[in-house]
Amino acid sequence: MKKRAIGVLLALSAVVLVFLVEQVLQPGYWTKSLLKAAAFLAAILSYAALSKQRVSETIRLRSMRKTKALLLCMLGFFSGTALLFLCFRKQLDLGGIRESLMRKEGLTRQNCLPVFAYIIVGNSFLEEAFFRGFVYRLFRNNKLGALVSALLFSAYHIGIFIGWFNPFLFILCLAGLAAVGLFLQWISEKYQSIAASWLIHGCANIAINTVGALLIFEVL
Repeated sequence: MKKRAIGVLLALSAVVLVFLVEQVLQPGYWTKSLLKAAAFLAAILSYAALSKQRVSETIRLRSMRKTKALLLCMLGFFSGTALLFLCFRKQLDLGGIRESLMRKEGLTRQNCLPVFAYIIVGNSFLEEAFFRGFVYRLFRNNKLGALVSALLFSAYHIGIFIGWFNPFLFILCLAGLAAVGLFLQWISEKYQSIAASWLIHGCANIAINTVGALLIFEVL
């Protein structure tokens, strides 16, 4: 119990630190990403050392089998994310989001593609390792672990998209992220590996960042 309590404290500290970097320091994207990676990895590595576990076991990264259904799920998440954008496009302040991406994140036509590539591959893995792997396994009760992980995953995104949406869409987005977190946790458990949820997360990010790229290049 003492080790798990320390793990929870490490997890909360990492999320709070990332939020403060996002909202207070507001550095450039790569500096912010480096600090975020350092915070998440420090929590994971510290807990692995404390528990005398391999890091792969702490985050539950294992090989998978029978991935045909997973491929369909990946396609479904990509299509569903794109469809949600089309459904709510008129309610979104696309100009405001474009300005936020360029001013707050420092994205330009020259650097946005490498940034989006990192978000799709590297950032999605980091988030899955932290939330679906590390945080979830801090709790003996699987349902409680999944709920805490999903809520923390949703709250962590507040600092990223705050100011993008009107209050209704903001709350809807938070609820949707929590639901996505629960689903990704279920997928991770079904395949006994965060590799499964990572692949789905990455596909959703492909759709989101495609929209981001179209905004930066003023196609939308």
